[in-house]
Amino acid sequence: MNKKTIYIIVAILVVIIVAVAAAALLMNNSETSDTPTPTPEPVSITDGDSLKFTATDNTNEITYACAVKDLNANDEIVRIDADMSGTVYSYILNLDDSTSYMSTDAGATWKKSNFTEDSVYIVMVHDFVTELQDNWDGTSATYSYTADGIEYVISNINVNPTFEDSFFATS
Repeated sequence: MNKKTIYIIVAILVVIIVAVAAAALLMNNSETSDTPTPTPEPVSITDGDSLKFTATDNTNEITYACAVKDLNANDEIVRIDADMSGTVYSYILNLDDSTSYMSTDAGATWKKSNFTEDSVYIVMVHDFVTELQDNWDGTSATYSYTADGIEYVISNINVNPTFEDSFFATS
């Protein structure tokens, strides 16, 4: 190899090193920009017509997926899917006509149930909603509290989600 070839190889390596260093410098500068991360606007449960969240009972190891359509209205519909160690029991309760449906296969099939007995789930969901209304800051990803010796963590809080009609269908 002659000197000319060595100089060409060294020059190419220098250009590559400089290009890589410049790219790294540009990437680091964009990550450390002086532009602050915007603070999310707090969301209020009371502003919602519908609500969806997950409530985990850490004491009894039960996870409740809760959904409410027409929150606090006369025609409110509540769906709750209770996951108890992998077995999911689902309920849909309609306040407008006082009907209740139950599923023991995570909502694949439904059968008419007893609204009076099942209304305990409406009370439970509204207890969660009241806790969120009174104490959740409107921005945190989770909210934890203890009631009657049971530790709850509420997460996946979504105010005014869009529900497909099939989500509350029982047939």
